[in-house]
Amino acid sequence: MSFNKVKVAVVEDNGMARANIRNHLLDMGFSHISCFSNGRELKANIKRNKIDLLLMDFHLGLYKNGVEVVQDLQKVKLIDERTCVMFVTYDRLPLIIGQIVNIHPEAVVTKPYTIHNLQKNVRNCLYLHTFLLPIYENMYDDNYSKALKSIDALIVANKKPKFRSALIKLKAHILTKLNRFGEARELYSGILERSDKVLWARWGLIQSLFLDGKVEQSEELLTSLTDSQLTNGKACEWLARINVEKNQYSKAEQYMGKINEGELSIPASQLKAHIFQAQNRCDDAIKFLEKKRESNRSNREHFDEISLELARCYIFEAEQRLANERQASLKVAKYLIGAAGRKSLDPELTIRKDYMHAIVAFLEGNEKKTHEVLARKGMGDLRNAEIPTITDAIHVWQNIGNTAKAKELLELGEEKLKQIEDENEKTVSSMLIAKGADSIGERKPQALEYNKNGLQKYAAKEFLEATKQFYQAYILFPREIAFSLNLLQGMVDAELLDYEKMNTLELLKEIQSRQLSHVNKKRFGDILNRVVNKNHIYHYDISKDASLNLTKT
Repeated sequence: MSFNKVKVAVVEDNGMARANIRNHLLDMGFSHISCFSNGRELKANIKRNKIDLLLMDFHLGLYKNGVEVVQDLQKVKLIDERTCVMFVTYDRLPLIIGQIVNIHPEAVVTKPYTIHNLQKNVRNCLYLHTFLLPIYENMYDDNYSKALKSIDALIVANKKPKFRSALIKLKAHILTKLNRFGEARELYSGILERSDKVLWARWGLIQSLFLDGKVEQSEELLTSLTDSQLTNGKACEWLARINVEKNQYSKAEQYMGKINEGELSIPASQLKAHIFQAQNRCDDAIKFLEKKRESNRSNREHFDEISLELARCYIFEAEQRLANERQASLKVAKYLIGAAGRKSLDPELTIRKDYMHAIVAFLEGNEKKTHEVLARKGMGDLRNAEIPTITDAIHVWQNIGNTAKAKELLELGEEKLKQIEDENEKTVSSMLIAKGADSIGERKPQALEYNKNGLQKYAAKEFLEATKQFYQAYILFPREIAFSLNLLQGMVDAELLDYEKMNTLELLKEIQSRQLSHVNKKRFGDILNRVVNKNHIYHYDISKDASLNLTKT
């Protein structure tokens, strides 16, 4: 095939290595080659000039790594299925290779490479990519039904055994997009029957099981992957997300704790911080993010991102305090917001920071400044904003009494949530959207009504009916400790080990991990006693539970 019309981008922070790759590509017949030292340079260029082939290094000096750059570009649709992606890297560590493999590049070439090896990989990748391009075009147009018909025809016509695996992998991905999870699962299982070491098939099987509602089976497979250095991090993150969806934050924290902090990506770090906050442990979230921020001081992009996440923690801490006790937290938040991206001219970052400044101004009681910030250029149009900015905006507009604007932004955030690919980012964004909905207050009255009905049923000693009502209140508003305690008490008095997605002992541990007032601690202790005394149901020995810091009273 002719390469002279293929547009190539090379991203490599080492100038000599960058020049060598360019020369090898020129020798192959490529003539449209652009070279960059980091993702920022690439992003600025790719907005004007689309590319067909991307050769990416992993480590990019003081900037985001290659995997993060690819994910960022995919998120804003600057590269898509039609872009052929290859990694060329010195890294051979399982952790790094695992991160690269997880974004499914067409090939990974490790340095030092031979010219023959590099050129062979480039040829093979482009040949396969061209072969599959009609299907990628259908996928880009969101016509997955047509893509499925096309790939079925290719599978029948294919005479190259080395293409079979790629075709099966792509078909399973298309079936997943069509919500045909059982069929996707069969394809992944078929690959694993021939070889249980094919990681993409194992991850695909886990995903199809999870999406098909077979969560316990997916958890079992994920747990089996926590023993391998190559798969532990991703498996633990996934298990943590599953438990966040169940509102079992202490269990989610345990899984995140099994990952070395230095190995946590920025989205994974944000997830861990939000798990702390969901348990009302803002101090732990701040300590963790301060440590993470310091360790990323040499990476400006990471440093700025963590600074803003840390500022959001201090704002959250201030919101939990009385008005006359907020100043210290807000002072730190203002410093962090101002320091992040100080030299950046990115208008999206400016809007993000301005909305955080607006929240701070409101919490300081300076409503005039809040309105001044909101009147700045670009603050009204958040179509290109990310969910943290949108949810900050929801809080601000609700704070100043513009509920209509807050609801409009909530709808925008919910729509953007559907488009997020990174699962850690999606979970954190879901938590932020839930907080945004809480701030508008639409779900709280409904939850209170369910809770009121539950209390009436409980007073009449109709414990199962009370549990049903308490469960609905809890699902709508899981952060309300009263709803959690009511649900636990209802389940215990109804003598239920499980109800819907809840397990009594797991809920007990979840509540215990949160910061409780003196009154709630006493109430929790009373419920704990009932659990211990109903040994024939719960088989619970408090003396063997090291996680509990409350003793039987």
